[in-house]
Amino acid sequence: MEPAETLAKLIAPCDISAPEFYLIECAAHGAPWSRTSFNDCTGKYYRTQALYVDQKPVGFTICRLVADEVTLMNIAVHPEHQGKGYGALLLKDVLNYASDKQNQPQYKVFLEVRESNRSAIALYRKYGFQDIGRRPGYYPPVPPARKKETAIVMRR
Repeated sequence: MEPAETLAKLIAPCDISAPEFYLIECAAHGAPWSRTSFNDCTGKYYRTQALYVDQKPVGFTICRLVADEVTLMNIAVHPEHQGKGYGALLLKDVLNYASDKQNQPQYKVFLEVRESNRSAIALYRKYGFQDIGRRPGYYPPVPPARKKETAIVMRR
């Protein structure tokens, strides 16, 4: 496999209701969103972007803009493509979206992440996100676990 830097990459708007994106959602998350919830993320307040590598979708983001806040609702990279820096590319795209033309933050960016998702938490902290709260029992359990999981709320 070639390093991420040498592959042709493109981040572009996408129709999140296309089947390939829900397949990425299911592969990347132990407790994926329902198909209905996933498909409901359309309309003028949502921004859905996909990362394409050699013209094939390998990841996506779903953001929602309300007033002066962007919420990163979902970010996923297919497990076959994780560990190559693609999550960082997608996150940087969200941060660019939340910035003005001088690359200064225009909107606050919020997200929630499973307390157990150490790699995602490290990525978010690397890009300036700080913990601002916790939501106990927020996430459904990932089988075989039976207990709901705490969400860490972060802001940049």
